[in-house]
Amino acid sequence: MLRFLLVLICATASAQTPAPAPDVAWPREAKGADGTVITVYQPQIESWASNLLKGRAAISILKPGEKEPSYGVIELSARTAIDKSSDIATLSDLRVEKSTFPGASEEQAKQYLATMRAAVRRTNWPVSVAALQSNLAVTQARSKQKGQPVKNDPPQIIFRTSPTMLVMIDGEPAIRDIPDVPTVKRVINSTALILQDVPGSAYYLWALGRWFAATQLTGPWQTASVPPAALEKVRASLEKQYDPLEGKDDEGKPLFDSGVVPQIIVATKPTELLQAKGSPQMTPIPGTQLLYMSNSRQDILFDLAGQNYYILVSGRWFSGKTMDGPWTYVASKSLPEDFKRIPPDHQMGDLLISVAGTAQAREAAIANEIPQTATVQRDVQPTPVKFDGGEPQWKPIEGTALHYAPNTQAPVIRVDPKSYYMVQNGVWFTAAVPVGPFAVATTVPAVIYSIPTNSPMHYVTYVRVYSSTPAAVVVGYTPGYYGTVTTTDGVVVYGTGYYYPPYVGAYWYPYPPSYGWGFGFTVGFFWGFAAGGGWGYPCCYGGGGVYVNHRTNINIDNSYGRWGNRAQAGQLPSNRGRQVGDTTFAKGRDGNVYAGRDGQVYRKGEGGDWQKYNGRDQGGWSDVPGDRGRDAPRASNDLPGGSRGETRGSLDRQAQSRDMGNARASQNRSMGGGYGGGGGFGGGRGGGGGRGGRR
Repeated sequence: MLRFLLVLICATASAQTPAPAPDVAWPREAKGADGTVITVYQPQIESWASNLLKGRAAISILKPGEKEPSYGVIELSARTAIDKSSDIATLSDLRVEKSTFPGASEEQAKQYLATMRAAVRRTNWPVSVAALQSNLAVTQARSKQKGQPVKNDPPQIIFRTSPTMLVMIDGEPAIRDIPDVPTVKRVINSTALILQDVPGSAYYLWALGRWFAATQLTGPWQTASVPPAALEKVRASLEKQYDPLEGKDDEGKPLFDSGVVPQIIVATKPTELLQAKGSPQMTPIPGTQLLYMSNSRQDILFDLAGQNYYILVSGRWFSGKTMDGPWTYVASKSLPEDFKRIPPDHQMGDLLISVAGTAQAREAAIANEIPQTATVQRDVQPTPVKFDGGEPQWKPIEGTALHYAPNTQAPVIRVDPKSYYMVQNGVWFTAAVPVGPFAVATTVPAVIYSIPTNSPMHYVTYVRVYSSTPAAVVVGYTPGYYGTVTTTDGVVVYGTGYYYPPYVGAYWYPYPPSYGWGFGFTVGFFWGFAAGGGWGYPCCYGGGGVYVNHRTNINIDNSYGRWGNRAQAGQLPSNRGRQVGDTTFAKGRDGNVYAGRDGQVYRKGEGGDWQKYNGRDQGGWSDVPGDRGRDAPRASNDLPGGSRGETRGSLDRQAQSRDMGNARASQNRSMGGGYGGGGGFGGGRGGGGGRGGRR
């Protein structure tokens, strides 16, 4: 009898102890017989009929002995065995129907495909049924947008050959009183500190560590000889919640020579400033009939065959007969053929990202679909939602039944009168009323993913919920959350090209911009976009704003880091390195060791000098010579001995990108946000205080 009871107790305990839940997270790994590691990222489901699922996915392949993976896209199919009670669908009989590997030779592509097919067919993957259904619904919602192009009207483009500084105001100036300082008002819809002296009606701008004055906002601006004392009181009270306009480049070096006072241009509509240091110096690009402006920081080319200038702005090409314009948009696929012939290892090789049909453009498009993921605790609390004026002012989202509230910092979307959704720092939240309380969302209505590009809320469509448990959700966002868009040409650009008028009341709530901040792309940093200048644009993404600085990798600046220990960030899109593209970071104890595009290892010393590792038998480390001056003509990527590889300049850019990304991530973790306004001065969508100085 006792034995019977013991057996019964054990059986009961066993029945009450659930088996461990299978891992349903992405990405998934499969290994080939030769040790090749194949990483398959979250698929985009195209169809799911009966038990046959079809879709496409980004993948990476890392062969034994290789330092960097190759990236591609596969079209796959799989059989699904569904257990609804446990929300599990087991994918089996996986088949790779088709594959594309940008930059790979035909023989390499065949080898990759054969390795993949052999590896994945031996694999069974448990995935979430709800996640698959959501994925399919999102695909169907997004299909309505296929063929919808971004807007490509050129912004106002200004070219100068003398020192010039551009200051942006977001629309017509909105001038507001300043509490406790009745003699001074502020232009609130600008990141710059622009004040008005009420008694004298003059305007004052803080830049380059001094005050500039003008009788009109459009200028001309001159150094202020005796600025009113009240200005300093206001500046001190803002605690640097403004762009100090320090006039420094991405390496912290002065953009202007000592003693030089630049011309200041204030613009109230989308504007891009192009500059050359003196008269333009045009330098040939080998193997082409293209010249590039070697004494400019911007991407400016001249086509000898067609006698046209071409400029690259936010990933878009514009052409003109002179640098004074007029400028006309040129579709990437319609560029002269010589653009495809730019040598990848040339100083201007990063332009290939923006040339349709190149391997670099195709790989950038793949990278733009790979998410940053995280597991977030379901009890995290977002920044409370507050509406300027007290109540939401709903606006319809064209082409949908959705509405959004422009008079709040966070992107709050009304699905129906009892259903509201909001994104903060890459996490979806939901509530029954617009002010909350908001709770972490485990699913998101598919209709949200049909928000078109002409809506200022479009950027939220790049944030997804992949799966959930009673304690946590697995979420992710692709680079589109930070503003990138893949066009119908298959080329990644920054911004939709639409100008979204901001909300301006007691506060300024801007929307994602496309122009005015020098957005560009850079090879080797996950094809990340960056913003020119030093301080960046305070928009959007919830929970404190995002500041994008020159050559800062958006995928290093992980939004999920802002949740502290309540979110466990997933791996970046490579399981063996931190980047997609030509450069991965080698692991070093001091964090200053880099794996170069030439396969060599480099390190940065305390004095800022670079060394290359030659092997233990060749003396270890040796100095990398070369001119680091940013004002010198752009050098080729020639290393000593004539070999192609890294220069001190290219290594400096990589180090700066890493340093700024780490600093910003650390600051966001410790301070919980960026420029959030306060005191009636406005700020980025997200609020939360913090400081927005140079990162």
